[in-house]
Amino acid sequence: MFVNSEARAWTCSSAIDAKIDTFHCNLPGYSQTPLLDCSSISAELSLKNVFLKDESARMGLPAFKILGASWATYKAITKLLQLPTTVNVQTVIKGIAEKHQGLTLFAATEGNHGRAVAKMATLLGIASQIFVPQYLNKSTRDLIEKEGACVVEVLGDYNEAVVRAKDTAHELGIDGLLIQDTAFDGYEDISQWIVDGYSTMMKEADSQIYNITQTRPDVIVVPVGVGSLAQSVVTHYKSQGHPCTIIAVEPEPANCLQMSLKSDTLTSVSTEDTIMCGLNCGTVSSIAWPILQKGVDVSVYVTDAEAHESLVQLKECQAVIGPCAAATLAALKKVVRGPGLDKNAVVLLLGTEGIRDYEVPTY
Repeated sequence: MFVNSEARAWTCSSAIDAKIDTFHCNLPGYSQTPLLDCSSISAELSLKNVFLKDESARMGLPAFKILGASWATYKAITKLLQLPTTVNVQTVIKGIAEKHQGLTLFAATEGNHGRAVAKMATLLGIASQIFVPQYLNKSTRDLIEKEGACVVEVLGDYNEAVVRAKDTAHELGIDGLLIQDTAFDGYEDISQWIVDGYSTMMKEADSQIYNITQTRPDVIVVPVGVGSLAQSVVTHYKSQGHPCTIIAVEPEPANCLQMSLKSDTLTSVSTEDTIMCGLNCGTVSSIAWPILQKGVDVSVYVTDAEAHESLVQLKECQAVIGPCAAATLAALKKVVRGPGLDKNAVVLLLGTEGIRDYEVPTY
């Protein structure tokens, strides 16, 4: 565990495009995802409230990723077509057909991001190529292919998949569009648009929690892969004028954020297999790092066994989620039993993915 005592007082500004909410509301299948009241868990941990934002079914996909992928794809293509971001999706589809019929979307993924990019490509009537690490399980690859993508296996880890996706997109020139949630030198705009797109989730959760408690969440627990969602969470909640604690959780074999925080510099790690495969990333996004360095209050890593145990417990709260989502409860327990939390805290767990197959860890 890493505790940043200075983060509590740190604040930032946020200038999220108001058009994002309207854009998402007009996408096929949009509706608010549920907020589950985990009263049995709040009682166990002696906290006022524990809520889970259940992203197990978001616009036909089992994860929140479509929020960022859709907005970034829309922004990137409207810019390419020199169209305002007020046009509807049908106008974008028409513009592609008239000017860029060979347009292809590219992305690297551990699963859900690539599937979201593939879904957007199919919606827009264009091709997509999704690059995956060699260890990614077949069932996840099959799901990406079912969204219409060409899945390309990379002989390496997630970081290598990002490099391959970037290079292949570059080879196509103007017809190759990389939609990646990992920012790096020279590639920041689209990654930032992905971060911006995630804001819809927080706005929904704030409204849902306020309707129950007439207050804002005091503690937010967010899973960290490359850090884009965590960047969105920190930016949103540290700009609200309401003191809060941000807890970031990673898998033990992929704790790149915690290692970076401890060394006070952006640090990559070599990852290993984990049931939290959507978080199995070795490098924090370059645009996320400065925000997380200042705004994350507590960084925690959890084991596969701890994530699995928390998943079983969250089933009792009617949560149908995967281990990446359940990692938030595992992290909350560690903080409560370690540094501790205010007993009057209203806690929001971000349940980022739906149920999926995984090998139950041995104890």
